[in-house]
Amino acid sequence: MLDETGPDTWLVRAAPEAPPEAVVEAFSRGYRLSSWSLVEAERQSLGVFMTPGLAETAWWRHLDRADPRPAD
Repeated sequence: MLDETGPDTWLVRAAPEAPPEAVVEAFSRGYRLSSWSLVEAERQSLGVFMTPGLAETAWWRHLDRADPRPAD
């Protein structure tokens, strides 16, 4: 879910009370997706997208690729 925290800034959370996992910020004519960290220098940039919703979707897909499920 996207949690708007200010003008042009959203946090990506798994649930309303869950800790933030990523941040989406307005950037030029798009929205920049970064991994969440209190220390801005530790955030990993993950791309620029057309809408905040597309950036959120990219975050969940990034997690799916980073942690593949074991084959049955």
